[in-house]
Amino acid sequence: MDHLPLDLIDNILFRLDHISVIVMQCTDKFLRTYISDPKFDSYRFSLVGSSLFYISRHAPFYVTCQKNIISSYPCYILGSCSGLLLLDIGGCVFVANPFTNRSRPLDHSGSKILYDIVTCVKWVDKAMCVGFAVDRIQNQTKKRFKIVCIMEMQMMYGFEISDGHSWRLSETTITSSSKSDLAKGTKPVYLEGTLHWLRNDGSIIAFNPETEQACFIPSVFHQEPETELFFASDDKINRLALVSGTKEEISVYTLAENAKWALARQIKNVFMEQCELEFWSLVMYDGKRLVVREKKRNLEGVFHVYDMEANNWGVLGSTFWSSKGVTDFYKLTPSLSFVEEDEVKDTIPCYDPQASYLTAVMRSTDSPLAFGGQLQNLKLEP
Repeated sequence: MDHLPLDLIDNILFRLDHISVIVMQCTDKFLRTYISDPKFDSYRFSLVGSSLFYISRHAPFYVTCQKNIISSYPCYILGSCSGLLLLDIGGCVFVANPFTNRSRPLDHSGSKILYDIVTCVKWVDKAMCVGFAVDRIQNQTKKRFKIVCIMEMQMMYGFEISDGHSWRLSETTITSSSKSDLAKGTKPVYLEGTLHWLRNDGSIIAFNPETEQACFIPSVFHQEPETELFFASDDKINRLALVSGTKEEISVYTLAENAKWALARQIKNVFMEQCELEFWSLVMYDGKRLVVREKKRNLEGVFHVYDMEANNWGVLGSTFWSSKGVTDFYKLTPSLSFVEEDEVKDTIPCYDPQASYLTAVMRSTDSPLAFGGQLQNLKLEP
């Protein structure tokens, strides 16, 4: 096999599904080394593109996939990083790679914070306090992850950490000079080895899961009334980003080296007829694309995507959810990597209802647009 031209090998491997590629790694030493190279993983999936997942937040008890009800268990996405999802399914926590159908159950009984989050059905922003960080183990296809839960104690913050085996309270705490709550409706952003939590005043709590060092970034942002806010990262320039928008205009800010939010771009929002508009919301931003959701009265909602390079709007897909606050959205970039001690989904006992639910969730990636109920997988162009 190692005597074949590399472009021919790529042509063969790129035609295979994810599971077949994993099987090919076991057939030949050269292929195992070739496929394990992070460059192969990155290039293969750059041709596929990313997906946009969402699961209902306020009414999660019936999740459907391709028009069929698959479970009656509540399901929440707690985090997404490097092709892996952190899922809360009926109070059970899993780390899963839906593109390879591999998963690993996690014992969260040793965590005070996460245990309270997954067992509290009225917890609206389950993912707001949970940081999910995934990094590749050098020269391997395996990845290691850490889960960090942040604790708010007036102006002081503490951190609870797990490496997937045990939970412990970090000795690190940080105190801010002013009182401001974590921004509701936002998720922590993992960038360059550090988790970042946005506060209501625009400042940021940063924590490195490896070194357990924390810092306070005294950035300031005054959110105007009637504006939508979205916290993300600009993957093109590796900087934190803050997107603020009205029905007419959307502004993109990046965090400069002087810890100030600098205006980077202003975009005319997609045209929405005010007389028919029920609501709209910011969904996703990564430096290349901006996605917004529009819901008209008595009609399905529509996802619009703005190409930051081409400077134009297009339609990504649709949804029939009628409530503004029913969904959390996560960008998932496909990857062949897995975490240690994970399992192939078919080996999970079928009598475990949460595992059956997990299987259904992961199967949702099998089709380009797995529309239905409260779970959707919207494909983003590469």
